[in-house]
Amino acid sequence: MLVIAHIGPIPVQEYAPFVVPVIALYLYGRAWSRRHRRKIAHLPGPGEQLDERTVQIVLDRWAAAGHGDVAREQVALMYPPGPDGATASELAQRVACDPASVTRRLDDLAELGYVEYDSDDAERRPWLTVEGIDLLNVTEDALLAAFADAPSASHEPAGA
Repeated sequence: MLVIAHIGPIPVQEYAPFVVPVIALYLYGRAWSRRHRRKIAHLPGPGEQLDERTVQIVLDRWAAAGHGDVAREQVALMYPPGPDGATASELAQRVACDPASVTRRLDDLAELGYVEYDSDDAERRPWLTVEGIDLLNVTEDALLAAFADAPSASHEPAGA
């Protein structure tokens, strides 16, 4: 039996069948994530007003995913990239709304368990919980579906 090398006490021939699938899954996940981010970049900016049809698609997807308790006014905050790590004033500027309204909406999301704050100072930053990340993923998928079904609307990338 030819032993090429050892990784610790395990010969490489025994180790490789376990490492190769892990590396393949990592590379697949990385490529999927990059494709998904490119799709998200082509959505209209978060400050643009969404039409009623798009908002209803998002709300229907939220309800189907078990997030029916989230109000319609939260759609703007959960628009990609979501509220993760941004202050209320930064979010207000992003969604073209007043900071007091954004703070109230963030507090509602915190009560529902979708965000949590890391501190109690004036510039609190909300961080998405596991439920919040799921809600953001459902929102992204709903928006991608809504704009894919939209009648030949050409949108500039959000970063443009």
